[in-house]
This record gives sequence, structure tokens and C-alpha cells, in this order.
Amino acid sequence: MKASTELRETILNNLRSRESAILALGERLRAKPETGFSENGTALILAEALQALGLEPETGLAITGLCASVGPKDAPEIILLADMDALPTAGVAGGIAHSCGHHAQMTVMFAAFSALVECRAPDREGFRLTFLTAPAEEYVELDRKKELRAAGSIRYLSGKQELLWLGAFDRAVAVIKYHSMSDEPGRHAVVNGSLNGFMAKKAVFTGKSAHAGAHPERGINALNAATLALQAIHAQRETFKDDDHIRVHPIMSEGGTIVNTVPERAVLETFVRGSDHQALREAALKVDRALAAGAIAVGATVRIIDTPGYQSFRPSPELGAIIGKAALEFLPEKEVDFNDRSSASDDIGDVACLVPTCQLAWGGFSGTIHAGDFLPTDLRRAYIEPALAIAAAAFDAGRKGAELALAAKAAFKPRFTKEAYFAALDAQFADRSISWTPPGA
Repeated sequence: MKASTELRETILNNLRSRESAILALGERLRAKPETGFSENGTALILAEALQALGLEPETGLAITGLCASVGPKDAPEIILLADMDALPTAGVAGGIAHSCGHHAQMTVMFAAFSALVECRAPDREGFRLTFLTAPAEEYVELDRKKELRAAGSIRYLSGKQELLWLGAFDRAVAVIKYHSMSDEPGRHAVVNGSLNGFMAKKAVFTGKSAHAGAHPERGINALNAATLALQAIHAQRETFKDDDHIRVHPIMSEGGTIVNTVPERAVLETFVRGSDHQALREAALKVDRALAAGAIAVGATVRIIDTPGYQSFRPSPELGAIIGKAALEFLPEKEVDFNDRSSASDDIGDVACLVPTCQLAWGGFSGTIHAGDFLPTDLRRAYIEPALAIAAAAFDAGRKGAELALAAKAAFKPRFTKEAYFAALDAQFADRSISWTPPGA
């Protein structure tokens, strides 16, 4: 036990001794923002960093992802997971930025991984440790991603879904992830936070154009159909149960071309979010009814295109206990939130359906997440403190042949079998049209 405790302290001291290099890596990645499935420069930076550790990473996973593993091949595997992609962001040079902090994710997880590797912790304690990066967490640029899917380059639209399909998590007994957050008064970290799941809908209303002044009666107003559909969606809100955390937030991306013509086409887009897969499905059906009602009311046609989003995130309490204990070594208990419930979404929820998973969130940033002002302002808090907490938690989970990680695995109840998960995902790719047929027609 003494030797293990000494090894743990050696790992943390190793990480502390490389603070300057860690900060430099973080800033280098922040200066190379790339969107999903295009993170080629990012992958090159990480591959070079892994090679400097004496490792030869496997590259090209889900197009741009990569991984490297150390420790006995047949030992229980713990994965340190990091997102790679940046976001289209208004008001920044080039229009793309790491406004979700994924550059810090990669830096923190690599720093923790490298400290464990350099101290030979996986070999000495008998566990397998993998550093894995996932492209395309952000649910943006869907048209380009659908083109990649149509070409056979990917099967699914998110990096973690694709990595699940490729079997990257098949041997894992635990997955640990980190996310940046803005500092708030009295709250500088989150452990055991949960997230909503969601699916995406696009509704294309088609009517009939006509001169809006001379003969509007000859047209079918697609904009009116879409407007009625919006009102019908709003009328559903009182039917959503509070505990299901349903969120529906449509936008109208098209609503006509010129004022003098009855709009022949209007387009609504929305996510349907929920804390439970079944509740989300039920809410999605209510949205479909509302979309159909708007079209039928004016005699238009609506084409509803569904795309799978992400599963809700339910963290492993057992992993949360390990990560929480490590976090409290570096922050006072009053500054760590163990009860966060967010209606945002992340494809880490998909991983957590099949493998025990937990995420640590840590401060050091200011501004609004997904905006151009979301930036690291306390560099040590943004990069070094969470890396220390992750390294400590990964070691604690992995020591003695991954005793604690295996206990978390034993307590875990998957929400799907792997086959059922992919069947549910595939079922959400849907495209159908609805129109009014008069009686006797």
C-alpha cells in the first residue's frame, strides 16, 4: 500500500513538473480550431505528443480520432476520453473557435495520461490505460456529415457514436472524461453532472405560390402552415412532465422569398430534448402531430426529416465517487457541485449507455460557453488542476488490477445491449411526408 501511495504522489509531481509544457500544448491546440471530422491538424499535434512519449498511436479512427494504450494487453481497460472539434463561432477570426473548450479537454486528458505513462503506473498496478480522442461532438454542419455518411466514410454523425460502432469501447471497464466550465461564485467543479438526450427534426412545408396581391386564393401558404405548426408545438408544452426535462426550441430557417408571392416553401428546424429515451420519443411524436396539423390546416404538405442526436447522460455513481474524492484534494468541498442537472447534450451519453462513464467539469474559464468570449483566464485552474484530479482518479480506479474500476463495472446496468443501441439509433434516421387528402378524393 505504501508503494502504491508513493507512486501516486510521484505521478502528481511528474505532472506538476511539466506545467509549462502542458500550458503550451493547450494554447497550441486552442490556436488550431477545426470542426467535426476535419480535425486533421489537431490529430497531428496529438500524434506528435504521443510519439514523444515513445508511443505509436493508432490514427484515422472515425476519420480523425486516435488512440494509444499502455499496460498489460489483457488487463482491465480504463479510457481517458477527449473531444477534438471546435465550433463555428460568431465574432472570431476565421469564424471557428474552441468555444466549448475541447482544446482543454485534449490537454488535460493527455497531461494525465502522460504522467501515468511516464511513471509506468499501468504496468506496475496491472491495468490497461488508453488515451482516446473523439471527433465531431458538436452537432453542427449536418449537411456535410450526411454527405460523409452517404459516401460511406462514416455510419453515424457523431464521433463517439462512430467509435462505439468501430468497437473502441468494447473492452473498457471505465471511461473518464473532462469538460471545461466558467467559474461561478462558490462553484469551480462539477462531478456526477447529468445531461439531456435529444433528436433533431427538420420540417419542410410545401404549398403553392401565387401572386400575394392579385390572387392569394390560388396559393397555399407554406409560411402559414409553419406558423400554425409553431403554435401547435407551443400548445404541447403543458403536457410535458417536469421530471422528463423536455425542451423543444424550433427556429424558422426559411419562410418565403419575396413579399409579393405567397410562400411556397417554409422550413422549421428543432431539437427535441429529454432526460429519458422513452420520454423523448413521446415528445417527438407530439411535435410530429403539431407539424402535421399545421400542414393539414392550410392544405400544404410537410416533409419531416429525423436525425438521431445523443442519448441522455447518466454518470456512473461509483466512478463519480472516485473522481469526486480526487477533486476534493484540489478544491474545498463547498466549491464542488455533485448535483448538477443540465438540459444540454453530449454524445458522452451514448457511451454511458453501454460502459460505466463519468465526467469531471472544472473551471478556469470565463465567458459564455459556445460564444467567442469563452476563454481560459486562470491557466492553472483551466489546465493543471483538472489534470491532477484526472490523473489521481485514473490511478485510483486502476490500482490493484483496476479493483475500483471493476467494482464500478460490476454495479453498472447498461441501458441497451449494443445491438439494441444501434437499432434505436438507426430507427431515428427517418424521412416521411404528410398531406391532406379530402374525403372522396
